[in-house]
Amino acid sequence: MGAKPLRRCSFTKDSVKHYARLQRTGDRFPQPARIVVDKEYFEHVGGVYGMETVAIYDKIYEDWAYAHAVYDEILRRADPNSLKELK
Repeated sequence: MGAKPLRRCSFTKDSVKHYARLQRTGDRFPQPARIVVDKEYFEHVGGVYGMETVAIYDKIYEDWAYAHAVYDEILRRADPNSLKELK
């Protein structure tokens, strides 16, 4: 994963669990912002059942203020009372 996320949370949207994180990325300064949203789904392969996650949104922003606004908009669209900040 690389850089430690600055903001992380879990939420549900349409009764499906999602994880979102906002972090620094890149090897040049100032480092751009990266937003990644993962979706949890049930997997059944070869007789083995389990939960898996897949990235459904992964985008880099040069403007940090805009990145925070996009991140907040993603969280605003979550199901009511489902948002949990992760440490």
